[in-house]
Amino acid sequence: MKNFFDLFSLPTDFSIDLDTLEKKYFEFQKKFHPDKYGDKSDEIEQSIAINEAYEVLSNPLKRAAHILRLNGLDVENDVVAPKVDQATLLEVFEMRESGDLSAKDLSQKIKSLLEEVSKNLGNKNFASAAQILIRAKYFEKTLQDLKVKKWH
Repeated sequence: MKNFFDLFSLPTDFSIDLDTLEKKYFEFQKKFHPDKYGDKSDEIEQSIAINEAYEVLSNPLKRAAHILRLNGLDVENDVVAPKVDQATLLEVFEMRESGDLSAKDLSQKIKSLLEEVSKNLGNKNFASAAQILIRAKYFEKTLQDLKVKKWH
């Protein structure tokens, strides 16, 4: 598995400098963009890898999942991912049923959970980080569903 942090010469850490990431991304795009090379498959593959790495590293949920995957825990694969605890499922269910959802509250909850994920990753407590990240992903999904519902 590729370490996307290495691709951008960044430390494998949850807390990264997003401005540096973006700057390096645009430098790579200038260098490897397919329009510059035509049909050269190596450059096209490099451009695809750069885009994927940037997408993962610029999103805190995906970045945390990538760090966990680098450390042997794949929270993206339902077959091998740790299972979400019942308390999280119940909390999400109750929030949805009560209709007492606000984007601001959900965003704050996700931010708080990501801070916990960051601490656990820093302490190399990957199992705990994985559980908290799964929780954050459930709340992120709830937030996205709320946004979609407001537009319909």
